Amino acid sequence: MPAAPHSATLLRLDVAAVPLAVARVASILAHRQFDLLTMDVAAPVDGLRRITIEVDTADEIRVRQLVDFLNRSLDVVKVV
Repeated sequence: MPAAPHSATLLRLDVAAVPLAVARVASILAHRQFDLLTMDVAAPVDGLRRITIEVDTADEIRVRQLVDFLNRSLDVVKVV
């Protein structure tokens, strides 16, 4: 029996390039029990660091909740 296909959601974050900002984003994902598939962290540019994450969910409600949680973080400037 083939495995059920999983759906993933890709989010791009701009966060302040400060110590522990990436760790705080990862902590939000872990605390809310999101299954992180990939996380790409770019070098800081103009005081911001771009993070691209892929989470294992296509549930629109859970994605909206995650965006809300991320936007509450003081380190996160923008979520796309």
